[in-house]
Formats: sequence, structure tokens, C-alpha cells
Amino acid sequence: MGDWADELCRALDEVEAGLAAACHLAPRMGGPEFEASLGMLIRWQEVRHLEERFEGLGGQPVGSRNGAVIKARGATERRLEDIMATVNATLFEQFGQKRIDIEAAATAYKTLLDRLAPDELVVATTNYDRSLEAGLVRAGRSCTTGFRGAPEETPVLDPSGMVKAASIDVPVIHLHGAVGWYFEDGRVHDHRADKPFNSTLGTPVVLYPDPDKEPASTATVDALWREFAYAIDAAQTVFVLGHSLHDPPLVAALNDVAYWKPVAISYYDASDREAVTAAVPRAVPVQVDFGPQPTFDDHALEEFIARAGDGPATPLTAHRRPKARSQRRSA
Repeated sequence: MGDWADELCRALDEVEAGLAAACHLAPRMGGPEFEASLGMLIRWQEVRHLEERFEGLGGQPVGSRNGAVIKARGATERRLEDIMATVNATLFEQFGQKRIDIEAAATAYKTLLDRLAPDELVVATTNYDRSLEAGLVRAGRSCTTGFRGAPEETPVLDPSGMVKAASIDVPVIHLHGAVGWYFEDGRVHDHRADKPFNSTLGTPVVLYPDPDKEPASTATVDALWREFAYAIDAAQTVFVLGHSLHDPPLVAALNDVAYWKPVAISYYDASDREAVTAAVPRAVPVQVDFGPQPTFDDHALEEFIARAGDGPATPLTAHRRPKARSQRRSA
């Protein structure tokens, strides 16, 4: 999230000097701090329509309309429109397909799956980008993200039953939505992920960063989370790759499943390991440096594999894109 925080602050201040600071956003913010600040802003924006209903509480005498309050509310509304347009534009730029090194992703995921050797595979990701399915396809696996439709039509999201019906295609569940998904006329359409944000296509289908996000807040995302719940219930093992564990609904699900089946969670360094053991005490921590040539803590990975045995499915919950050789580790 660090790169996005930097770019979003720069773009906001290009719209109006001081706009980023007024949103309580700053460059080089850590992931949790950025998520909390942006989440609070978006939650406030979503309930601002209530201000007009109760504006009489600010009038003198009570019940009257105050011109200064109305003017301030109008200025805030215009700025919020600019802010959300900038959030969406930078989100698509930072997580669009042009930012993906598909060959690196293919090598990384193939190496990982060769080590885990699942009989069947279900993948869930909190990424907005599509590096995971792009990497799997390039590595020789066919995928489905829950979109259906005739070849000449724009695909429409219908994830119901995608995990249960999976055969050859690997189900890829985007728990927070994805770049290129737009909601319009009651349906979610899949457009190209290598194009900039285009408001004429509809509303972007993403759960914006927020530690208090509610997956059930929209029917679309709720349907995806139901597929995820089915997947981890049916799975024999669960392997979590690179997740920051700042997502309470996901952490709760992992703790529930860790009581009765093997769960492994990757970490990068000692401080990450502490976060893993604190968040999901029953999980097996596995040190992983996930990039074009991933490295693993072989002892911990073998411990997890030994616990796993043979099973019907292995969900791989991924959050972090594989690092290209020139990239630093993301937060």
C-alpha cells in the first residue's frame, strides 16, 4: 500500500494544494495507517447525505437553514467527488495489468504449487490486481473468476457455485473486487484490467482499504465471500501467502478453520512471524520470500505438508504480488 499512498497524496495535491493532508493522508504511510485513514474518509463520505436531513440542528434558531453551512457542505461535496475520482484513478494505475510482471508471477506460483502439490486448488485473493490468475494461466493452469457470458458479450459476474462446480478451471475468488470490474445496471461487468479507470463504464467493484470493512455490505462481494466460506469448509488444508492480516473478517475465518484442519501462514521476517502467531495462534508459520525464485523455510513447509495428507482442495489465500527482481518487499 505504500506506493499507492505516495501516488494518491501526490495526485490529490495536484487537484488542490493541501488536499491530501485535509484527508489525513500522508506519503510513506504504513499499510495499517493508510487503510485506517482512507477507510474513515470513505465511510464518512458514504453517510454525508444525512447532513442535509439534519442541517436544522446547526441553524440559529434551531430548525432554520444556515447559508454558511449550506455553502460549506457544497464545497465539501465537490471536493469529495474529486477525491473519489482520484482514489479510483490511482487505484487502477497502481494495480492495473500494466504493473504486472506476468513471467515473474508465473515462475513464482508454479514453484509454490510444485512444492505444495495440491490435488485440487481453489485460490482466494484480497489483491485488486490480477497477477494471480495471470501468473497461473501463464504457468499452464486455466482459471475462472466467476464471470459468465457469450463470447460476443461483456462477461457478467455470477460467482454462485463456482467452487463446487470447479473441475479443470481453478476458481480465483477476488474477495475485495478487482481492477477492471464495474457495476452498472444491476450487474458487474468484467472489462480490461490494463486500461485506466473509466467512470462511464460504471462504479468500480472494490472494497476500499478499511480495517473495519464489511464484506456483506454489498451483494456482489458478499457472494464472493460465500464462495470463499464454502472453499475453506471443503478444503483439507489452507495456505496463506503474504497476507498482512489486517482484515478482521478473513482473520476470523482463518482462526475458525485452524481449529480442525492444517493452516499455514507465510511471513517474511521475525516481526512478521510475531504478527502471524498473534493473529492465528494455531497456524504453522512458514518463512517465505515470494518472488520470481521463491525461497521457503523448508522445515516449516515440510511440517505443514506432513499435517496435510491427501485432501479434496487446497485454498491458497494470496495478498502480495510476486516481487520482480528490482522491487523492494511491499508492506
